[in-house]
Amino acid sequence: MTMERWSVMVLAGCIGALVACAATVVPVSQARPVARVPSAPPSTVPYVQPTPPQATVSTTYPVMTGVSRLVAAGGNLQAALNAAQAGDEVVLAAGATFTGNFVLPVKGGTGWVVVRAQNVATAPGVRMTPTANAGAARIVTPNANPAFVTAPGAARWRLVGLDVAPTTGAGVNYGLVVLGRGNETSLAAMPSQIVLDRMYIHGTLTDNLSRCVAFNGASLAVIDSWLGECHGKGFDAQGVGGWGGPGPFLIENNRIEGSGQAIMFGGADPRVTNVSPSDITIRRNYLYKPLSWGKGRWTVKATFELKHGKRVLFEENVLENHWADAQVGYAILFQTVSDQNTSWAWVAVQDVLVRNNIIRNSTSGVNILSRASYSGGPLPVNPSSRIVIVNNLLHDVGRDPIAGGGGRIFQLLGDLSDVSVVNNTITLRGAANHALSLDGAKPQARLTLAYNVFPLTDYGIFGSGKGVGLPALSFFAPGSQVVGNVFPGQSSRLYPAGNRFPAAPPAFYSVTFEQPALCASFEAWRKAAAIPASSGVECSALPRGVVTPASSP
Repeated sequence: MTMERWSVMVLAGCIGALVACAATVVPVSQARPVARVPSAPPSTVPYVQPTPPQATVSTTYPVMTGVSRLVAAGGNLQAALNAAQAGDEVVLAAGATFTGNFVLPVKGGTGWVVVRAQNVATAPGVRMTPTANAGAARIVTPNANPAFVTAPGAARWRLVGLDVAPTTGAGVNYGLVVLGRGNETSLAAMPSQIVLDRMYIHGTLTDNLSRCVAFNGASLAVIDSWLGECHGKGFDAQGVGGWGGPGPFLIENNRIEGSGQAIMFGGADPRVTNVSPSDITIRRNYLYKPLSWGKGRWTVKATFELKHGKRVLFEENVLENHWADAQVGYAILFQTVSDQNTSWAWVAVQDVLVRNNIIRNSTSGVNILSRASYSGGPLPVNPSSRIVIVNNLLHDVGRDPIAGGGGRIFQLLGDLSDVSVVNNTITLRGAANHALSLDGAKPQARLTLAYNVFPLTDYGIFGSGKGVGLPALSFFAPGSQVVGNVFPGQSSRLYPAGNRFPAAPPAFYSVTFEQPALCASFEAWRKAAAIPASSGVECSALPRGVVTPASSP
């Protein structure tokens, strides 16, 4: 199994919105510097690899060739945005507050406009925190409308080091930074080449906020930022949410708090036929839900969700705290959904790689549904397909952290094709309900479940109405590859040959995600549990330095 980083295309020099673009092929590690990680243990089982993202977003800081426009406290920010030309920067005075709903207009030329804090608190590549950002200029929306929104066709804007928030007590806000409203009916109307860099974008402790950032366009990025208090009651709320535009999209090195979902693509009707959110890279983010959001305070669904998306790389992220609320508690949820208000049967979730992540303290792990239409329209034409879950640590997953009930590690529903779950380790103090739950009116094709280490479970592999082990696999996943897995406490006679069935392994628990302490504890656990090196996660490939401690201004 090859774990090399993909080569991708970095879009550069786009004029307007996808009118004319030059492209250069570079390794993704050059597109944005990240530490290379070791490979996962080599699996001897072949499985279908997803098509990788074909493009990413260049986040190189633009060369400023124009004038620097300082907007002092009490100044007219919108006038400064309107007057700025390509190559200019708009500098917002330290400590100033600008209240209103500000539009990023269309500019001529090929240069960028930068809107930045007078003193950006963190260096490039370093994640912003509320404490560091305490003295920055604030942009405050007084109503339900965005603090920043792109004009149709706006391009080449970079926002740096700003504090963006709603007014406390103003009621529901429908998006703080809106990069495309999602109702654009042509590519030319969508925003392109917009970067949010070292931003602090957040709701309030008490008010409803539908999303911190809306992502609907081409070549959009949020990097090194803190998106907090993105929550709602009675509806989905996202840290980052997008449903329109072709991408590419880059979400890297952020802390993101979202009650409905930290990150979601899809979930609303696309407006341009056969244009899917594509070439999505989500890397080295800390996706966090405070436990204080539990017991119905805010509506919780998933942490990372795809309802429509193609060529997605989700790697080296940490997902912490997830529980059953408005849904049953899976931290990751993929489902191809065609019908929200109208029928769009061409949508799909395809070519998704989830690797080298840590999921901690969640009721359940990953749920993948083939296709659904919840409003009565036709099912999607294509099922969810070519999805690989490889080399992830699910730590304390399988038990609800709020209510205490049991959960499921993986669930696969419907006529999926080419789903592979390989070299993952799941730990739990206690027993989960299912290692793998299977259901659906039609069987899935070419399932691979290989070299995973499961915790103690009540039923192991379970198929609805079919029971445990071989009968479930034969009905719901005929011809599947199930080999090299560790199923503690299960009976070997109920499963395919080539798996291991020890008694319950010793409990593994670590209070740190930081290496080498995490890996030292993990390897000691693996040795005590007599788990072979070929099975389970390669710990040294897991993310380091991703978790951001709680911080407040």
